[in-house]
Amino acid sequence: MAFPFDPKDPLPVPLSTDAAADVLEQRRALLPEWIEASRALLVRLGELSRWDPPEMLLESPSHGLMHMSTISSCGDLAPFEMIGYKPFDLYLTVYCAEYMFSDVGGTWVLDEDTGSPTLGRFLIGGYDGDATVDVYEAVTAFLKEPEGRQLSSLLEALQGAMGAPVGVHDTSYP
Repeated sequence: MAFPFDPKDPLPVPLSTDAAADVLEQRRALLPEWIEASRALLVRLGELSRWDPPEMLLESPSHGLMHMSTISSCGDLAPFEMIGYKPFDLYLTVYCAEYMFSDVGGTWVLDEDTGSPTLGRFLIGGYDGDATVDVYEAVTAFLKEPEGRQLSSLLEALQGAMGAPVGVHDTSYP
């Protein structure tokens, strides 16, 4: 399953009030499915990363920080995608989201603000702050950076966007 609502695939414009209502109703119905799918993808990531048990990444996403940092810093992700980390942007999105849920709180929410550029997309929300954060858009921008990019910088940017204290906690196993 690809990330449901890619920033490069916005809602059709112009969008009538009725069409917007229909799209939002359909996507509202998909939200619980996406929440479960994203959790299942993180467990799959745990399997690919050979965690025992693979659900450990759901319980403590920070345990996988060193592993995900190593992969993320590479310029060519094709070797990782060939062994199952495909599409890597999706795995990194659900990893970052679960890291934020564990660190800051919140859950996946649907943007229903008709004046928002992310209308109809699944975002991080439901934490102490009022804002929502488009983790997928942040991940795709991050992956366009050159080799050597730092996952901790992406996570800190997400924390800052959520209004949370900035600082990554790495509990990776040695």
